[in-house]
Amino acid sequence: MRVRIADIRIPPRVRKDPGDISELKESMRRLGLLQPILIDPENRLIAGFRRLQSARELGWESIEGRMVDVRDKKERLMMEVDENVTRLEFSPDEMDRVDRLLDRYSRPGFLGRLLAWLQDLFDRIFRR
Repeated sequence: MRVRIADIRIPPRVRKDPGDISELKESMRRLGLLQPILIDPENRLIAGFRRLQSARELGWESIEGRMVDVRDKKERLMMEVDENVTRLEFSPDEMDRVDRLLDRYSRPGFLGRLLAWLQDLFDRIFRR
């Protein structure tokens, strides 16, 4: 659901400083919001403080949100914490694969797309 940013309230929370959000803002500018923020039925923020701050700084009027019926302060805190600690960074090998795939899909023109398609087919056949 879309939520007007001006209507979202930020209750006391663990993270008060969003830190450096320049990379997140650039990602949101290029790709949009990939993960909605979490709010309760009274439009109080549960999780997504950095995304919300980035959207504000980008001048967005509204943001995609998911409403969650939070029962108590403990559950709200558990959601805020879980949202921030359960992510897993890519390993160096995984990042190497990302770089190779970005190169593959960045080739211009019909022949570039055809070559990428053939490489994808080869990868699927040989499970690389």
